[in-house]
Amino acid sequence: MRTAMLGWLTSLLAASPTATPELVGKVVPPYPEGLQDIGGSCVSDSADPARVCDYAITLLASTPLEDDVVPEPRYVMAGKMVGRDGARARWQVTDAVPYPRVAPGYYLQFGTCRLQGRNDARVAAIVRQHGMQAWLDDVAWAGRLELPAGRFTVLDTRAVDCINEAYDGL
Repeated sequence: MRTAMLGWLTSLLAASPTATPELVGKVVPPYPEGLQDIGGSCVSDSADPARVCDYAITLLASTPLEDDVVPEPRYVMAGKMVGRDGARARWQVTDAVPYPRVAPGYYLQFGTCRLQGRNDARVAAIVRQHGMQAWLDDVAWAGRLELPAGRFTVLDTRAVDCINEAYDGL
C-alpha cells in the first residue's frame, strides 16, 4: 500500500507544472534537456506573407531514452520568432501550457479547428480522434493563442471542434 501511494504521489508531482523547467522567456532551440519539438504550426496576426511565421504553436514532448519509446507530450508551447540559425527558426517562448493527462485516442490539433463554428488558425485543441464525422467535438482541452501577447486563453471546450482529417465524406 505504501509503495502504491508513493508511486501515485511521484507521478502526480511529475505532472505538476512546478516540477518541470521554466520555459517562458527562453529562446529555443536548443530545448531544455529532456524536451523535444514534435510538431508545430505557424501563426500570424498579419496578412503579409513575409510575416506568416511571426509566431508558432508547438507540441513539446519528452525525449525518449530508447528508440522504440513514443515521446510523451509535455507542453503546448507558444513562441515568437526571434531569428534563424541557418534554415532553423528560433523562438522566444511566450507561453507553455502543461499538456493535460488524457485518455488514449486524444491528440493535439492546431490550424484545423473552429471556435463557435468559425475557422480559427490560432486555436489548439486536444481532441479524440474517432468516428466518421467531418468535425470532431470530443475536446479535452482547448486554447487560443492571443496575439501579439503570445499567451494562450483557455477556451470552453464545448465551443471548439476540429476537422476530422480521416473523414472521407462517405
